Amino acid sequence: KPLGSEAMQIQPSAPRSISGACRGSVLPREAGIARHREGPALFAFTSLTVAAAAQRRPFGGRRLRGRRRAPFCRASSSEEQLDFGLQSELIVKVPPYDRRKIGVLLLNIGTPASTEVGDARDYLEKFLADDRVIEIKPPLLKWLVLQALLLTRPKSSAANYKKIWDPVRGSPLLFHSLDLAEGLQEEMGKRFEVRIGMQYSSPTVDESLKDLAESGVDNVVLVPMFPHYASGTTGSCLAGAYRTSADLYCTPFLSVLPPFYGHRLYVAAMKKQILETIGERGKNVEHTLFSFHGVPEDQCSRTDITGNFCNKSSDCCRMLNTDNRNCYRAQCFETARLLAYELGLEEGRWSIGFQSRLTLRDTIAWIKPYTDEAFVELAKKGVKKLAVVAPSFTADCVETLEELGITGQEEFQEAGGEELVVIPCLNSQDHWVKNLAQIIREHIADNGRDSIDTIQSARTAIADDLEPVQDNFQRANGVSRG
Repeated sequence: KPLGSEAMQIQPSAPRSISGACRGSVLPREAGIARHREGPALFAFTSLTVAAAAQRRPFGGRRLRGRRRAPFCRASSSEEQLDFGLQSELIVKVPPYDRRKIGVLLLNIGTPASTEVGDARDYLEKFLADDRVIEIKPPLLKWLVLQALLLTRPKSSAANYKKIWDPVRGSPLLFHSLDLAEGLQEEMGKRFEVRIGMQYSSPTVDESLKDLAESGVDNVVLVPMFPHYASGTTGSCLAGAYRTSADLYCTPFLSVLPPFYGHRLYVAAMKKQILETIGERGKNVEHTLFSFHGVPEDQCSRTDITGNFCNKSSDCCRMLNTDNRNCYRAQCFETARLLAYELGLEEGRWSIGFQSRLTLRDTIAWIKPYTDEAFVELAKKGVKKLAVVAPSFTADCVETLEELGITGQEEFQEAGGEELVVIPCLNSQDHWVKNLAQIIREHIADNGRDSIDTIQSARTAIADDLEPVQDNFQRANGVSRG
């Protein structure tokens, strides 16, 4: 009915109250609106009032009245339930926006299912076929190189995995990732759902995203477990996650944790991990080598959109700037400089190397200097006790446990060195769990602050603009505030 008709007159003799979700409202049970049989009229009145409030005061706008009053309706800690005495379909009963669960998906490359040659071959075929890992043009040449690698590499790879495979828990990368996810879940609390997603093995990103959706999680933070950006690691994992999300009918709302190679909490965690082995200022060893995973040179050059900086000089990675900000090698050098400074290592007592290059008769140029060559050079210079740490790996795997811990030890000793001390990765250490949880929280806060604040401001704005309506209700019923 039109506003002002008898359908909208205050009826003190027929009190109504806001539902339980509005406990603490300035409207007590003794005062309220008479429920008229013409429900649509009251709905129209409410809608017009809220619309008018929105026009007079934009979301987040400044208060126009002097003193602040209690909100018209307060939501409970678990849900919003606004019942104006109308039909049940008009009752809003969902978790508040800023209290809905958030998914955290830890992304990594993957691992063979077992140490059998067949499983190693299946994994390597998926891994090496990805153009973001190794890009060779034309495609026929890429296929030929891949077939050549798959003739011999699976057998040697399976043998290396057997050396580091846990008899009970299996792949170190997998169980360290699961342990980290479990620790993060406990540290971050029930509001978060933490999963792991592998690019080329199970549990896959596809499986984990679907599992999160079935758990009622729509907002997902993708966390590539690589401190530095490279197309073959972070880029590949994100591309896969985006494809999977696009194929889901209800696409998840994704945000991505950026590379954290220079984040204070990552550097602090690495510093603590390294200090336990080398001691203050590296006094327990003669030299410290920072060994990072290698990538093809082309993956660095292509990040320089100007084409005038990356790989154009021998010291192009001496500092980060706009041109090389996404260059993997430059980011690795930055991490090494930060850690050397924090550890108090003197010049000449630390250096950098890149490991795990994969090529066939120098078909692909990989970034230098090489870690295996550094072992030999340092030993020949008289270094007897060498510490090596792999900051680009957050979890121990075949590259750290076998390539550095076993093969690297042999190479160093054969060249004249005595002891190669391999510093463990962060894995699921308590200090890393706490620091990574805080890194993720800071990322969520930075991304969600504006939207959450806008919603809260909107609630306050509408509640403030409904105050005159409350006052009319109370005066008509002889009820005072407080």
